[in-house]
Order: sequence, then structure tokens, then C-alpha cells
Amino acid sequence: MAAIIGRRDVMQAAQSTFCSSTYWTDRIGPTAAIATIRKHRRCNVGEHLVRIGRKVQEGWRSAAEAAGIKVEVGGMPPLSHFGFVHELKQEAKTLFTQLMLKRGFLATTAFYSTFAHTDEHVEQYLAAVKEVFGIVAEALQKGNVTALLKGPWHTRVSRD
Repeated sequence: MAAIIGRRDVMQAAQSTFCSSTYWTDRIGPTAAIATIRKHRRCNVGEHLVRIGRKVQEGWRSAAEAAGIKVEVGGMPPLSHFGFVHELKQEAKTLFTQLMLKRGFLATTAFYSTFAHTDEHVEQYLAAVKEVFGIVAEALQKGNVTALLKGPWHTRVSRD
């Protein structure tokens, strides 16, 4: 959605010119936007997104503590992220993604909650995270993170 706004004198000048419009005669976009806003309000979507995001953030913290690894969790709850606090943080992130994929989750160190996420989805995801954090923690402790990575891995990783 878009709007053109400005001071009255500037907007009046536009009356004598032709202004093209993205939506011109198409009412589908604005209609969909209004329907989305109404559903957001009716279903309290914002509250759901925050609740789900907080649940994931708390789950990451809990799983990291249980595994004995350090992570930094950040972002506003619906747009959460975490990072491994370790010299091999990039390798650990890659291993996390690889292991989560093996468990059926296309996951990275970010999570964006949606209205479609349910408590059951989050519980299944966090059960996998707990298991994977344990494996990552052991790999970091043993120093064999890169040995566990599938595919080509370059030992010269920029850590900037």
C-alpha cells in the first residue's frame, strides 16, 4: 500500500498534472489490505506474534543452558534471533542449520513468528533445538564442529 502526502500547496499543484497510480483501477490490493487489517484486529494477531516469539526466545535460552553453551538472544519477540558465543560461531550456526534440517526444520538462527504458528509447532521446534544444541555443544567442546559439517567447508572463514 502506498500514499502520496504533502503540504496543501504541493498537493494542489498535482491537480493540474497526470499522476500514474500503482493501483489505478485495481481495487484488489486495497481490499486485501483492509481485510488483513480487520483480521489482525479481530484475531489479535500482534499479541499472538509476540507470545509465540517470546516462547521461542525462552526456549533458546533454556536449551542453551541445558546444553551448557552460550547464546545471545535478541530482536523483538516476533523477529527473534540468536547467535552462538564462541570462536567458531559461524561453523556452529551452519551445523545448527544442518542438524535442524535433518529433523525436518528449515531453520537458521532467526525465527519470525506468524499467525499460523501454534504452540504445538513451537514445542516440536524447541524439542529439536534442545537436541541439536546438545550436539553443537559437544562438537564445540571436542573441537570437531567442522568435521561434522556436510559438503564443502572452507577453513578460512571470515569472522568479522
